[in-house]
Amino acid sequence: MFLINMSNKFNIVKGSIEVIEKMVLLHLALFEELDKLKPLQEEHLIETSTKEYLQKALSNNEFISYIAETNSETVSICGISLFKGPPYSENSQGIEGYILSMYTVPKYRGNGLAKRLLGNCIEISKKSGVKRIWVHASEDGKHLYKKMGFTYTMKNNEMELFL
Repeated sequence: MFLINMSNKFNIVKGSIEVIEKMVLLHLALFEELDKLKPLQEEHLIETSTKEYLQKALSNNEFISYIAETNSETVSICGISLFKGPPYSENSQGIEGYILSMYTVPKYRGNGLAKRLLGNCIEISKKSGVKRIWVHASEDGKHLYKKMGFTYTMKNNEMELFL
């Protein structure tokens, strides 16, 4: 497991097979907060499907994620899904990243965790040859993305950052 000591209060952990359970819990918490989990069966299906996705995507570097922990509690996550599409003028290799699973447990918001995790995802994207990162920003997230250099696209809540 890869640890970066952020402060005495929080540690950043790179997503890996060893922390899938923690990643899934935050993913489910995000869905719960967005009221996207209805019956218990659906929650179980999402949990199982998310674990399967993460096992495959983390193994072949299609998904890169960071989580923040404090006192053995996992409190924040940010992930980026990497893919290659057709090249275009701003992106001659066609490598892009899509930010997803951006979530911080409510009582830990305001500590700069989302910014730090997003920053890690941006840095690893640069090293991976990504030229464009995009996100469908929530109202709460738009300020952070703007601060990190993202700009609005022609689509409603979509923002992008060219590296």
